[in-house]
Amino acid sequence: MTVGSGFDLEWRARFERYARTQPDEASVSGWSEAGLARRLERFEALLPALELRPPAEVLDLGCGAGTYTRRLADRGYRVTGIDYSLPTVARARGADVSGRAAYAAADGYRLPFRGETFDLVVTIGVLQAVSRPEAILAEVSRVLRRGRVAVFEVLNAWAAPAVAGALRDRLLGRPPRVRRYRTAAVRRWLGAAGLEPVRRVPIFLPPRRLGRAAAGLDLGRVTAALTAHPALVNATAQAYLWVARKP
Repeated sequence: MTVGSGFDLEWRARFERYARTQPDEASVSGWSEAGLARRLERFEALLPALELRPPAEVLDLGCGAGTYTRRLADRGYRVTGIDYSLPTVARARGADVSGRAAYAAADGYRLPFRGETFDLVVTIGVLQAVSRPEAILAEVSRVLRRGRVAVFEVLNAWAAPAVAGALRDRLLGRPPRVRRYRTAAVRRWLGAAGLEPVRRVPIFLPPRRLGRAAAGLDLGRVTAALTAHPALVNATAQAYLWVARKP
């Protein structure tokens, strides 16, 4: 993406470093293996409700190592994966042995596509690493066809660990490592971009300190238990997958 601040510069350099040095796809995006697996599981569970039939045109904005791009291409969609990190795009291309998807280095603030090109735009792991998320959503809306949807991830500012971390950063006088957002702000950006929120799916992630031990957790059961009590969701969901439609 176009570098808009020191925050953007730091994340771009970080992703380029991860692509050159990290051994697995999760680490290339700065996630744990359990975190990537959980995000992917929740995303794939959403797909049937999107009513998107192959060979629809899909953009994976901020494709990282290409995990989502390949999954979507394997389902028969025509997918383009873009990322602003050249080393990351190279990792994605190298992992795609089927060659079904297209990849390119591109700027999320100025997407190199004509308006209303795609039937679905996927933006996972991006908004927390940019200084102007509202500008990214405006570009998502521009390239999305009318009547179609975008799916994007937003880190939850109200999650208890996020609140504690923000307080700690403030007391220590250090800037936040990632950006987390409140629901009201996201709805405001969607309205400005001409998008209508359709659904918001909570993502509950195991603590990273558990490492591989997290693989034994039944997160499906945890999710069911927490979502049965709506008052608990906003304090425990680390992130949300938003679905928004362009009317």
